Parts: sequence; C-alpha cells; structure tokens
Amino acid sequence: MSKFRLLLACLGTILLLAGCTSLAYNRLDWLIPWYVDGYVDLTSEQRKLLRNKLTSPLDWHRQEELANYIDILNSIEADLDGEVTAETVRRWADEMFDAAVRVQRSLLAVALEFGTQVSDEQVEEFVVSLWERHEEMEEELRARSYAEYTDDDYDSLVETLQRFLGRLSVEQKAILREASNKLVRFDKAWLDEGRAWLKKMENLLQREAGWQEAIMQAYDARASLRSAEYRAAFEHNMGLVTQAYAEVIGKMSEKQRKKAQNEFDDLRRMLTRLMDDD
Repeated sequence: MSKFRLLLACLGTILLLAGCTSLAYNRLDWLIPWYVDGYVDLTSEQRKLLRNKLTSPLDWHRQEELANYIDILNSIEADLDGEVTAETVRRWADEMFDAAVRVQRSLLAVALEFGTQVSDEQVEEFVVSLWERHEEMEEELRARSYAEYTDDDYDSLVETLQRFLGRLSVEQKAILREASNKLVRFDKAWLDEGRAWLKKMENLLQREAGWQEAIMQAYDARASLRSAEYRAAFEHNMGLVTQAYAEVIGKMSEKQRKKAQNEFDDLRRMLTRLMDDD
C-alpha cells in the first residue's frame, strides 16, 4: 500500500463506518480483542480486561469523533458547491488524516496500558506476528513492476471516487490514468520506514522502565523522522492525486452530483444513528 494515498487511507475511516452496521459498531469492544487475537493468543481473562479498557475510548469515539465525521462531510459537501482545487482536496485529506490519528493515538494508549498485563512470551509472539505480516507485505509489494504499481494506484483512485460519484466518464478516468502514470514509486520508502519503526518498537517492547511513555513519544515523533526521500515522494504523489481529484470533481455530471448528495445524506444518517445508539 503506497502511503502517498493519504486521501484514500483517510477516507477509509468514514468508508469503513459506511459499511458498518450498528450491530458491528456497537460490538467493537468484542471485535477489537478478536482482531488482537490474530497477533497474539490472549486468555479469556485478558480479553475481558481489554474489553473493559476499551470502554472509555469507544465512548469518546461515539460521543465526539462521529460528530467530527459529520462536520467533515458537511465541509466537503459545502466545498462541492464552489470551485474545488487541489488545495481544497488536500485540506479534506488533512482533516481526515487528523481524525484517523486521533483514533490511532487513543487505541495506542489502551494498548500501552494493557501491555502491562501480558507476559514476555506474549510480547514476543506479538512482535513475531508484526514482522511476519510486514515481510509478507514487503514480498508482495516489492515484486510488482512499475506498471503494476501504477495500475494498482489507478484502480484505487477510480474505486474511491466511484464510491461517491458512481461510474466515471472516459474523460474523468483519463485524468486519473495520467496522474497515476506520473507517480514516483513510493513503496520502497514506505516499507523501509515501516521496517525502521518495527525495529524501534521491538526494542522498546523489552518493557524497560518508562517504556510506555517512550513508545508514545516515538509515535508522536514518527512523522518528523521520516527520510527526505520519503517526504519528497509523498509530496510529489499527493500533489498529483489532489490535482487529479480536483479536475475530476470539476467535471462531475448532474447525475454524479446527485449520487454524491445521496451518499453524503446516507452517511450522515448512519453516523447520526450510531451516535444515538449509545
């Protein structure tokens, strides 16, 4: 997965909820421990403890973050009534990215607190699982040719817009194809950064004195420590993607505009319902 697709990754926060039933959202305190079990075997008592520790951040998410998602949707919808530029699209991405980071940070705090309740053997199992998944992903991504790389990114760009606009025109797809063909390959820089992050986490998870604070500080500093190569590729690709999205949006048909309106209305209703399910 190429990190230049910040916009796509951040849209995932809202798109995930779009496909999330009230039942699933209301059972996240059970689903998250189940997900963690995919990395490390937890005892029944540990799963119960983790569910209890999730109560506060999940309440915060329902009471505050869902309302923020509605604000983001309202802001995007208002922008669609005027001229949409690359800067407009980048602002959308930044707002959604900030929302995603808030969620990540709240769950990291839970993980660090819960980390005092697991054994050294479980920590080792967790780290091994992280490395295995990273190496599987690395093998898959590095094996791609440049043509496959740009095709994958083109498909992601098209699929995301079609989620909101419906079928794109030949002209709109051509804009996205042209942008995809100009992307610089970014998966190596992203994978290298991920590998460096895992090495840092592996060391900090020796759980020496102050380890929890050290991990949180490392998380907060992670973006500022990325390489010049990473930053340059990221900004180059984001510039291409946001400009392409702005051009495609500028060529929306009336049918696509109505489709977007209906999607936004459905998302707002769904988010409001989840807020009221408390």
